[in-house]
Amino acid sequence: MATRTGSERSTVSDAWRSNRVFPNCTHPLYHGPCQLCGDPDSPFEPHTEDYSEPYLWENPAEYAVCKRCHGRLHKRFKAPHAWMAYKMHVRRGGYGSDLKTDAVGTQVKQLARALAAGDPSPLPPFPRNRVSTGREWWEMLSVDARMLTDPDARPRP
Repeated sequence: MATRTGSERSTVSDAWRSNRVFPNCTHPLYHGPCQLCGDPDSPFEPHTEDYSEPYLWENPAEYAVCKRCHGRLHKRFKAPHAWMAYKMHVRRGGYGSDLKTDAVGTQVKQLARALAAGDPSPLPPFPRNRVSTGREWWEMLSVDARMLTDPDARPRP
């Protein structure tokens, strides 16, 4: 899905922040767990994968994600190994907020460096009963930076 230009991204972001589109947090995406890591307690932010008009304010163009997942989503093009390590953390049941602890944050950083060096090592299991199928929306996202500007990346009908 193409993100198009900075001005297009700003237009969508401004609409969310101003509450013009969904006043008083009335959009369903404002409720429930993070749609990437599943954290039920972190504040949510809208993440748009499709900035094309007409705007789509629901999945698969829009997702409610926690702040840590949101940052990782936007950095995935510049840091694909860090994105891969983060996905591995989420697959094992980790939340974005878990990275605030030194031990977990260090594990994920070390894994990103190992992936970059071509030497992946598994993360230890995490004590949550959530399982990733590998077919979630965030598993399918590209890290190819051409997706940011290619007009054919998200053809619209």
